[in-house]
Amino acid sequence: MTIEMTLPTETQGSPSKLEPMLIRLPPAMANQLRQLAQATRIRQSDYLREAVADLITKYRHLAQVGGEGSTLDAH
Repeated sequence: MTIEMTLPTETQGSPSKLEPMLIRLPPAMANQLRQLAQATRIRQSDYLREAVADLITKYRHLAQVGGEGSTLDAH
């Protein structure tokens, strides 16, 4: 299954803009996400944004200081 999602981006001072992204999940994982979203009435994209934010926080120490887009401080 392919899920299209958008992630928050800090473009021109507007943290509410979302950037479209395309991800591919194994069928079993996609089915579990779909079932969770239906059971909780929370959108799949909301769960995916939460997961990405958690990963960015977890791996923040790997960020490199440099030009725009080169750090993990996007959230």
